Amino acid sequence: MKRLALIAICALLAASAATAAAPAAYRTNVNRICRGYTPGLEKLATQMDQAETAGKQAAWSAAVVKFLNLSLQQNVRIEAVRVPTSLAPKMKPILRRMTQIDGHTRLALRDAKSGDTKAMISELLTIGGLRTPLNHALTAAGLKDCAAIRA
Repeated sequence: MKRLALIAICALLAASAATAAAPAAYRTNVNRICRGYTPGLEKLATQMDQAETAGKQAAWSAAVVKFLNLSLQQNVRIEAVRVPTSLAPKMKPILRRMTQIDGHTRLALRDAKSGDTKAMISELLTIGGLRTPLNHALTAAGLKDCAAIRA
């Protein structure tokens, strides 16, 4: 009986320690995901800027498509990470906004594939409008590495 009580107490202490560490572990994990994508996204943002400055529409479009694909991959990975219950109230609106951006990203990629540059730019503008408040929310949630990319 003492053994069973000791096991129950240890399990309870481990569970409370895991619960306390869960938000920190979540932030660490998600920031690590974002840091892994940052170099590629920044390189593509630079390519987009250079192509735009040089007036190279095809190079700009190619860099935009790569940027959108990479950004979408990052978002999907972030959205797949289980959110600790204590962070759910803060993360739900963030993840909802990311899902909105994902939808517009897919539309922009579809437009790019079909050659509809005007529609793609419209989607990019929508993404930009959604991204600014998302960056602020990510920073406030302790996910500053996910808010670091300019585009």
